[in-house]
Amino acid sequence: MAGAAVPEPSGKGKKKALDAVINVVPFIDLLSCCLSFLLITAVWTQVAKLQVSQSGGPNDSPPPSDKTLQLTLTITDHGFSLAAGQGGAVVDIPKKATDYDLQALEDKLKEIKGQFPDQRTITVAAEDSVQYNDLVLTIDACMKMGLDSVSVQAVT
Repeated sequence: MAGAAVPEPSGKGKKKALDAVINVVPFIDLLSCCLSFLLITAVWTQVAKLQVSQSGGPNDSPPPSDKTLQLTLTITDHGFSLAAGQGGAVVDIPKKATDYDLQALEDKLKEIKGQFPDQRTITVAAEDSVQYNDLVLTIDACMKMGLDSVSVQAVT
């Protein structure tokens, strides 16, 4: 049976024995379950990781060359707003009903990538009201079009 042994009186004075047998099997079971759980969840942290950087801090990267643009993609409640360079043209991509038009965004990014094949960076700015899933889908669309250096910032 599980549990500690009941000490029985022994000897002349009928004192209780101080020795007890402790069953450590439940502790070993609990420890093995915890270890297996930690090993399984450690893989999920690598699978669900997004490679993005936070913009707005000191600029450690070299100045951009002439063959690239400073792309800024803003996600609002009304759709996407893509700005190319300082004071450059802004392209608005409205929502389709209640969903963001990711196909139109990919087409526009493909067009920019065709004009500037060395372009690899983009800054994605999202309003507070934008759902996290929409932000992730937008980052995925940018990475799919070859813009793999994505910075994320909040709309100010």
